[in-house]
Amino acid sequence: MVSLLAATAAQADTQMSEPQLDALLTGNTVYVATPGGEAPVFYGADGRAAANLPNGVELRGTWALKDGGYCVDWTNGPQNSCTRVVKSATGLAMFDQADDAPRGSVVRIVPGNAEDL
Repeated sequence: MVSLLAATAAQADTQMSEPQLDALLTGNTVYVATPGGEAPVFYGADGRAAANLPNGVELRGTWALKDGGYCVDWTNGPQNSCTRVVKSATGLAMFDQADDAPRGSVVRIVPGNAEDL
């Protein structure tokens, strides 16, 4: 019975599609819980991206949907930083597309550029 429940729970996790990510991210500020604290990330409809990391670093760049996820080219950080988002019963989790390392989980989403990033 336990293995059946585990298998059912695993099947409930679903990677979000590009159209879903477009609706979720575009024009919104996404607050991401990371091991270092909460980070607001703005995904502009014009392709602009901005993030304030918990350690005080401010990242600026461009983002686009790509390969079933989204990628950001930070002008002052990593290039081609690609993320996939997985929906589960407990929320939305973010993973690096290259190595599947966890990036954080979505705490909340606020319309517009809520942090004036």
